[in-house]
Amino acid sequence: MAVAWSPQDLARLLTDAQNGPHYSLRAALALADGQPPPRIAGLVARLTGSKRALWTGIAHVTGTAGPPDDAGLTRLAEWEGQAVRVLTREQLALRLNGRAVGELLLEHVREILWTAGQIAAQADRVRMA
Repeated sequence: MAVAWSPQDLARLLTDAQNGPHYSLRAALALADGQPPPRIAGLVARLTGSKRALWTGIAHVTGTAGPPDDAGLTRLAEWEGQAVRVLTREQLALRLNGRAVGELLLEHVREILWTAGQIAAQADRVRMA
């Protein structure tokens, strides 16, 4: 399957899903005021691990640099916005675990937004308590 999205398009999707003013990961985390409850912390840790695993695989098949080892979610999100911009259309078409890198990145955008929704739902529960 040919990837219809350019690296710049994918970078914008990732950046908006993570840092957009509404319905983004950043907006959801802002709803959780103070120390995050364990469920939110777990969601953040799972997404951070998912980002790291995805980009380690992408780096392996594309020959690009992998994610920084010491980066938390915020820094990792900033890094991946830059990392996707330097990929070529040919690299987006490369296969990782039987799927094109571009497809995996689109799936990752969905994962970010799903996680943001889960965080927002948990943050509402904390505020109502």
